[in-house]
Amino acid sequence: MESLLHGKHITICVTGSIAAYKAASLASFLKKKKAEVHVILTKSASRFVSAVTFKSLTGNPVITKMFDASSFIPHISIAQLSDLVLVAPATANVIAKAANGIADDMVSATLLSSTAPKIIVPAMNTAMYENPITQQNLKKLADFGFEIIEPDCGEMACGSSGKGRFPEINQIYGKIIQVLSSKRTTALSGKKVLITAGGTIEDIDPVRFIGNRSSGRTAFAFAKAFIAMGAQVSIIAANVSERALDDFASTFTDSQIIKVRCAADMENAVNEHFKNCDLLFMCAAVADYKPNYSTHKIKKADDNLVLELSRTNDILCGINNFTNKIIVGFAAETDNVEEYARRKLEKKNLDFVIANKVCGEESAIGGEKSSLLLFSKGRSEPFVFPYAAKTENAFNVIEKISELLTERANGQFRRKADAAHIHE
Repeated sequence: MESLLHGKHITICVTGSIAAYKAASLASFLKKKKAEVHVILTKSASRFVSAVTFKSLTGNPVITKMFDASSFIPHISIAQLSDLVLVAPATANVIAKAANGIADDMVSATLLSSTAPKIIVPAMNTAMYENPITQQNLKKLADFGFEIIEPDCGEMACGSSGKGRFPEINQIYGKIIQVLSSKRTTALSGKKVLITAGGTIEDIDPVRFIGNRSSGRTAFAFAKAFIAMGAQVSIIAANVSERALDDFASTFTDSQIIKVRCAADMENAVNEHFKNCDLLFMCAAVADYKPNYSTHKIKKADDNLVLELSRTNDILCGINNFTNKIIVGFAAETDNVEEYARRKLEKKNLDFVIANKVCGEESAIGGEKSSLLLFSKGRSEPFVFPYAAKTENAFNVIEKISELLTERANGQFRRKADAAHIHE
């Protein structure tokens, strides 16, 4: 799957807000995510942006009328076609219509006739948004099952400042993924997933450290895949760029992010949050060794410097395995990938191990692509996922894990404790 929205029919209802021009960027964004985008444009919205713009961006005709000369009935046909209906921007007027069952134009008629999930993105003057009538109408829509994305705060087109700005596209995208995933039933639906990401940093002195090249891209790709499968995700992030963290946090606002630095911090965070998760996904590159820390900067000398390294605790081996949780390990290797991954699966009593190679032309570290092997307890051969975009492979792997969990005895989301668990 190239995108989490691949092949999904999303209808954007554009209403008469000055923010209507931002809907063009939204339509283009969703089209690039491989969604089939359809646009309904109200008469007022067409005063701000033209139908030609949306037709050019989506490649589909733009609906502007309730009826035309053909036998095609737009609001019924588009309602049946849509996997999701998105009103962006949504004016106070269309919100009031939807809340009270009025269907006197294409947008309001589609909202009333469609059984697809619906998302409302209010964008209007602060006074209009905060008016008790608008707030009551939004509450009614939420009670009817509509998803509401709160507008941003900031300077408005009218010159005032306050709440009512069109939110960032990433936030809308994240809500779309979550809403569509809630309509799927998988072994991961509603499960709490704890993911570790990035590479830990082990300090030598106040200015130096040792680390690794893990970027956290793979972990974030898997986090998105888990969310698309209906899971709730928390991330324990080590050395990951602030931009990557901010992008994920702004897209999936319901996800928790815990920042850590070193292996000891990672261990403490995992132990603290492990009890509240259904599935632990250890994707971080945790340092196996740490230097003896010097509280003072080590001064340069004529001789070579020898660092004494001590073993860090193995986080997976420190977790009590007599649980009803699913535990997934990750093996990043330079050679003998299958041998080391299978050994890790058995030695640490894991449910699954995902393995990849970190050298050569198809090295996974730092890049946008990877090839993956999925090892499952009780199966002799791994599942192979060829070299492809990390987001694509992550979704395919998580989809396979979901299938394997469904196949387990009695369909229960649990793992068998192994009394022969061996610590490293």
